[in-house]
Amino acid sequence: MTGSGAPRALVTGCAGFIGSHVVEHLLATGYHVHGIDSFDDYYDPRLKVANIEAALRDNRFELDVMDLAAAGAAQRLTARPRPDVVIHLAGMPGVRRSLAEPGRYVRANVVATQNVLDAFARENAVPIVFAGSSSAYGNDTLPPFDESAPCNTPPSPYAATKRAGELLCAAAAQSFGAPITVLRLFTVYGPRQRPDLAIRKFATAMLRKEEITVFGDGSMARDFTHVSDIVRGITAAARERSGFRTINLGNASPVTVLALVEKLGAALDIKPRVRFVVRPPGEMNVTFANIDRAGELWSWSPCVALDDGLAEFARWLRQERRTVPERLRRILTLGRAPIRVRKLLRRPNALSTNPAY
Repeated sequence: MTGSGAPRALVTGCAGFIGSHVVEHLLATGYHVHGIDSFDDYYDPRLKVANIEAALRDNRFELDVMDLAAAGAAQRLTARPRPDVVIHLAGMPGVRRSLAEPGRYVRANVVATQNVLDAFARENAVPIVFAGSSSAYGNDTLPPFDESAPCNTPPSPYAATKRAGELLCAAAAQSFGAPITVLRLFTVYGPRQRPDLAIRKFATAMLRKEEITVFGDGSMARDFTHVSDIVRGITAAARERSGFRTINLGNASPVTVLALVEKLGAALDIKPRVRFVVRPPGEMNVTFANIDRAGELWSWSPCVALDDGLAEFARWLRQERRTVPERLRRILTLGRAPIRVRKLLRRPNALSTNPAY
């Protein structure tokens, strides 16, 4: 608790797609939030800065720029006031890049997670929520995916490192009695989605009047889950104070990539042009969540239908492309952003080019 009695949350990956929504929800429900982000270059870090514009205006939000995999990271974390809950969302995403740079994923997804556990899962353990991935199920788990599946054959280094993070959490819970909840997130979409993810990539191509690249024949299917539903699940998990559990958060209704393209075209009122290419290695055939456990524990179920979520996303993306540069300028004048963020925004052309276009 803070001096004012407000609960305190630590959110890693706070400037990312999901993290920024979690931060805003926590602030809206009375939390003091300590956010950590490395602002790495996986995608344009200016987009991450723009994600937290509203949070930076709130005096209950503190931002640290930190590499959680660096030596001494655990000590830096424990030097700050003890949080009431840790929501560990930071990590390196992306299946295809993990095939080319597996070491980078081990560092960001395994070493960083162990540092968080060293800081908060040993003495005076703090409840921890860990963001896992549906990729852990691999291509040999029969859908719908149940949390009891062995998850022994991850199809990519990304999936393997996320699964390794889960196992480190399980070991910490068993060794030290730390209260930890692992959430396996299924294909999250919505406002602020990363530019490398399918829905935003497809929508951007349509707006630019470019072809959409679809892997294989378009029959791969994903359990698209709206970010607001994911945030509700994360906040439910943050209320757990004992035990270890693994929970799926998904829409429980997979949609093929081709069907997604049609729905997205309708949301944007643009007829998509599709180009099919060879499917790369490491991809899942389908993701499909069994969400019975989340329903039993927390009465959680998804609320946002895909068509509604895509319509909202289309509206957001058009606005985002217009407003990002001005929002970045406002952030630079706030004076509350850390020095490293201000330096990022003062780079040549940082405010004269639009990272969202």
